[in-house]
Amino acid sequence: FITVPLQIVEFYLILSAVTKVSPSVFWRLLIASVVMLVAGYIGEAGLGDVTLFFALGMFSWFVILFEVFFGVAGHLYSKVTHAPTRFAFNGLRFIVTI
Repeated sequence: FITVPLQIVEFYLILSAVTKVSPSVFWRLLIASVVMLVAGYIGEAGLGDVTLFFALGMFSWFVILFEVFFGVAGHLYSKVTHAPTRFAFNGLRFIVTI
């Protein structure tokens, strides 16, 4: 349960290593990842309406994708010139997208 939120928070940690990042980025990513996991669990376990919790989980995933591609994290990433940081951030983007 905890590995996905930790992985998502790595976006924040990677950027924080090379630039100043608002704590709101951390909280948006963490909350979206926890909501995604909890909604997925509820839907798959049959504890709630499957379609509703699927939609909620997918919405949360799209929030994460938006943040790392077009949101504050994505904007900060576009300014990073440090090659290892760009490599790590792109690797996480790839993993989270697929």
